[in-house]
Amino acid sequence: MIRQANMSDIDQIWQLREETRQLLKDRCIDQWQHGNPSKQTFIRDIELGEFFVYDIQGEILGMIAIKSGIEKTYNIIYDGSWGLDQPYLTVHRLAVKRHLLGKNISVLLMKHAEKLAIDRHINYIRIDTHRNNIYAQRLFFSLSYVLRGYIMLEGDLGDLHRIALDKIVEGSS
Repeated sequence: MIRQANMSDIDQIWQLREETRQLLKDRCIDQWQHGNPSKQTFIRDIELGEFFVYDIQGEILGMIAIKSGIEKTYNIIYDGSWGLDQPYLTVHRLAVKRHLLGKNISVLLMKHAEKLAIDRHINYIRIDTHRNNIYAQRLFFSLSYVLRGYIMLEGDLGDLHRIALDKIVEGSS
């Protein structure tokens, strides 16, 4: 079941973050390799009520941040433009236990983000991923996200180039 995360989940969330960092490294994807997201980032997401986990009998198998407000790295988009200029939710920190990849947990987490968007009358989601993360891209395209260009993350470590996608969410998910 998908539920809002709480502080007692932080150790399992961090374990999943580290497992995902290693998976990305194994796949030669320069994402989550340079200290971000930090443990403080997850704590802040939980405190803001913007972090959700896929939990089966107390074991966290997947996670997602669903953020409200303006994502400042999305203010400038290169080689394209966003589909809409209106309020949006941003999806970050999507991860699933390595041994459960391909079992639709990521689809359920993304559908949860869409349901939240509808419930909040926002109906628009933006997301980004590393240009080499074909696995995430495949997921997003399968859920009808549209490639809009690319953005540059702030910071000075690693490859900061991310492809930018969005989706208008309508009806019930």
